[in-house]
Amino acid sequence: MPTSQRFRAFRWSVPFLVGALALSACSDGGSAGGDAASTGEIVVVTPDQASNVVRDYGYTAGTDNQDVTNNMHAQLIRKPYVQEDGSDALVQDYYNFEPYLADSYDVSEDQLVYTFNLREGVLSQQGNELDADDVLWSFERKFATPGGGMAGYFKPMIVDPATQIQKVDDYTVSFTVEKAGYGLTLLANLAENIGSIYDSNYLIENSTPDDPYAVQWGAADMMRGNFGYGAYMLESVTPGQEIIMKANPEFVLGEPDVKRMIRRVVADPATRANMVTRGDADVALALRSSDQATLEENDAVTVPTTTSNQYLLYAMNTTTAPFDDVRVRQAMAYAIPYDRIMSDVFFDRAYKYNHVLDDKAPNWDGSDLPQFEGDPARAKQMLADAGMPDGFSFTLSVNNQLPAAQDTAIQIQSYAAEAGIDVTISEIPAAQLNAEQLEGKIQASLSIGASVTMTPPYSLQLLTQPGGGSNTALWNDPEFLGLVDQGLNAGDALSPEAGEFWNAAELRMTEQAPYIFIARVRPSVALEAGIDGFVQRTDFRIDYSNLTFEQ
Repeated sequence: MPTSQRFRAFRWSVPFLVGALALSACSDGGSAGGDAASTGEIVVVTPDQASNVVRDYGYTAGTDNQDVTNNMHAQLIRKPYVQEDGSDALVQDYYNFEPYLADSYDVSEDQLVYTFNLREGVLSQQGNELDADDVLWSFERKFATPGGGMAGYFKPMIVDPATQIQKVDDYTVSFTVEKAGYGLTLLANLAENIGSIYDSNYLIENSTPDDPYAVQWGAADMMRGNFGYGAYMLESVTPGQEIIMKANPEFVLGEPDVKRMIRRVVADPATRANMVTRGDADVALALRSSDQATLEENDAVTVPTTTSNQYLLYAMNTTTAPFDDVRVRQAMAYAIPYDRIMSDVFFDRAYKYNHVLDDKAPNWDGSDLPQFEGDPARAKQMLADAGMPDGFSFTLSVNNQLPAAQDTAIQIQSYAAEAGIDVTISEIPAAQLNAEQLEGKIQASLSIGASVTMTPPYSLQLLTQPGGGSNTALWNDPEFLGLVDQGLNAGDALSPEAGEFWNAAELRMTEQAPYIFIARVRPSVALEAGIDGFVQRTDFRIDYSNLTFEQ
């Protein structure tokens, strides 16, 4: 390995055709804003409205919040957009990174120091030039503001930004990690929204002793949120109705084709779908699978068919009966009607996927993984072998705002009864569900989630860290944790040596079944067919700066 690597290109290949290839579709439906190709204006219909765009103020759930915020910011690097074999849209390459606010980066021979060389002349939405001080101050703010949860996202790669992130000169910064195995996840996190860089000059001007990072100041008025280097900025906000965003003419990658977007709140998903069909909207977010299935038959609409990292997850409380018995958890894995859920709940907009790691990752090997199929007779026999010949009863809790999870619960309730399992469904608010899961009050639950950072160690640890906020199964398995530690100590996280430990850890997790990964869910959006360049991102937000118009 050379002394340093410039924009380190990982040696392993993935089955993608690299290149920002466009969606191929023709449109006869026109644009909601008139002639979008000439005006550059689009209409986006969304189920909710962003309430603030200050990520460090605290994570705010909701489709619009994340879609708006992500498009206002930029990071040092980003994951390249590539064409996926067999798909009609772009996806991200999870394992390589390309320039963004940084012009290049170098990796030390021991893979512990990552030095980023910033582009010069990059201007923020306030007109201030990017420099190394902006990078250092941004991470200082992230770690000093507990409401944003940034320190948790970056652990264990970064635990002390004051010592691990250093200014080399005005346009150069370095990040130092303790283990080479941390490097890949550090890069992946730096390429996500949590790695966004802020205009420190503008924010410091508006800080006070009581609000030293201008977090409260920014959250008090959304129009104060234009402090990034992203492709878009806020033009106006009409509460409860619409948000208008305009392109940043100084955007580092060039001014986007979409010059202006009008984001209208339309609560009903069927109405959002119909608006794209009629040409009253150009992009519809958070659609139901049933509506997407109908839209797929319409030549005036594009419904992306890419793979996804979004999982449908069944979690069991492993600390209390009956799911403290691994045999019961394994039996439950055969009491789920996977095929029926794919067809009847998701209308084939989801596909069966029963493990946690990306099956396209370098050195991934799932040949030993158990293949769970819906088989109530087998589940019943497994329960008998576990000393429960008469089956058992439990309560399955679901988010009352997730119809797909509610419908999946009904399918499981019906199918599991054939194995002697009596399921009671409880629909409760998301915040209550999460809190009670971590308190050990929930027996089992259904949710839809994702690992936005798709590196093997991050994906494996997301749901399994003892005491972690996402470990809803309350699973603590020393053997599994030991395998993950061995992987982190094996050097490069994508090396064959580390891969052996990731594969072993995934096998252990799948066999112990604290979670049952039922399916991966495809993108829930639709676009007017004359719009090209949609990317299925791991954060599920549309990169509007990548959209183009067919002439």
